[in-house]
Amino acid sequence: MRAVSFDLRQTYRGEWVLGVTLDKASVRDAMNLCDRQKGVYDVEIKRHRERRSLTANAYFHLLCNKLAAALNVSNDEMKIHLVRLYGTLALIDGHEIEIRIPKGAKVEDYYPYTEWLRGDALADYYAVYKQTHALNSKEFARLIDGTVTECKALGIETLPPEELERMYAQADKSNGDSESR
Repeated sequence: MRAVSFDLRQTYRGEWVLGVTLDKASVRDAMNLCDRQKGVYDVEIKRHRERRSLTANAYFHLLCNKLAAALNVSNDEMKIHLVRLYGTLALIDGHEIEIRIPKGAKVEDYYPYTEWLRGDALADYYAVYKQTHALNSKEFARLIDGTVTECKALGIETLPPEELERMYAQADKSNGDSESR
């Protein structure tokens, strides 16, 4: 759900009440939640971050393709490699996602952005990374920064630092962020 404003008040009994103004798309989700059985819920509020910009996405893929050509690997192989190096681990409720694959099965047949953690007699266990389309602007900036580092190591031309900062600032501006990455 996306909130557009908050109102925090104290009742005459000393309890604190948080009022949340939702965007129109979130109202149905909130109504469904309110219709559920009463109980205690965990609520998390965090600053909304836009998904990576299309400009940043195009730049990442351009660099990824240049790296792939320089190293004589496929574009997909390079993208998977970069996501494993500089991407963001997928989380559920603040915990890293780990998948279990039966011995002999190829994890890449099911999901490409994984890293082997350990194995036992029956299965292998893998950490899971977010797909690039699911990264927010800050996470995507880290992926691009790492990709730029790889390019520079091979002498591949990249945007000047001030151009990268301008691209990141544009994404931060659309997020309402004044903080640096």
